Amino acid sequence: MKKWIFLVVTLLLMGTIFVLSSQEGARSYALSQSVVQQIEENTASQSMVPAWFSENFHANVRKWAHVYLYAMLGVSTALTVASFAEKLWRNGPAGAAFRCGGYAAIICFAYAAGDELHQYFVPGRACLASDVLVDALGFMPGILLVCALWYRHCRKRRQTEQ
Repeated sequence: MKKWIFLVVTLLLMGTIFVLSSQEGARSYALSQSVVQQIEENTASQSMVPAWFSENFHANVRKWAHVYLYAMLGVSTALTVASFAEKLWRNGPAGAAFRCGGYAAIICFAYAAGDELHQYFVPGRACLASDVLVDALGFMPGILLVCALWYRHCRKRRQTEQ
């Protein structure tokens, strides 16, 4: 049952990313500008924003939104792959963690590249290879975290079985 929940969450995240990418350039800009205004109006957040970040605040908020969304996608995809590939874990946790992480990374990378290609056809949006790299800054740590925790869990479970 868990694996289906992981799959649904992954597909919902992919759908959310697709919908956000489908917004025309002006609408997407307005959405991120409203987030920037909310942050700027919050006096507590002003003292927490470093100078290097505030130089191009709007662009940085947009890039960090990519990182956070894809971090969630990375975690969700890694959990989905690991739960569907549970038979791999019986052959040894180290190799299985590496393979599951690799499969999850391939899926996330392909989705990020496809998302950028999709934006090429949306008015006011651009297809940027650099955005795929920004997305990877999100999904790779998420995948690595899940694989490390899953490896640890399977290793402990295997030790208790022996």
